[in-house]
Amino acid sequence: MPRDYSPSPRTRVNRWRFEVIRFPSAAREVARLLGVDPPPECRIEHGRITAVFRRMAATRWPEAQQFEYAMGAVNVVRQVFSNDDRRQLRKAATRATRIVFEDASVVGGCAVTARWECVVPANW
Repeated sequence: MPRDYSPSPRTRVNRWRFEVIRFPSAAREVARLLGVDPPPECRIEHGRITAVFRRMAATRWPEAQQFEYAMGAVNVVRQVFSNDDRRQLRKAATRATRIVFEDASVVGGCAVTARWECVVPANW
């Protein structure tokens, strides 16, 4: 006899709506203003902007330099998003922003990814 795996009436099922949307046009503008290449990956997850900067060797910078660059990047990202025609981007510019530095290398024949993240509150 086949088993019934449907939830019982008393079981509560959370239905998370996980949505990730990338904005390459905004990323190109951020890259132009910051003078970086390649452009960061700019996306919105749960209403929060995430900008991922790759291949900058920023994970090896001193922490003070990482923080200073991240604060400048947050200002630029929020400026670009708040001046965009799309409502979704303007709304996200008022929320917390996450800046991520990712660098990949090969160590002892193994692929290694270093990552540094900073979440800047909306009221900063």
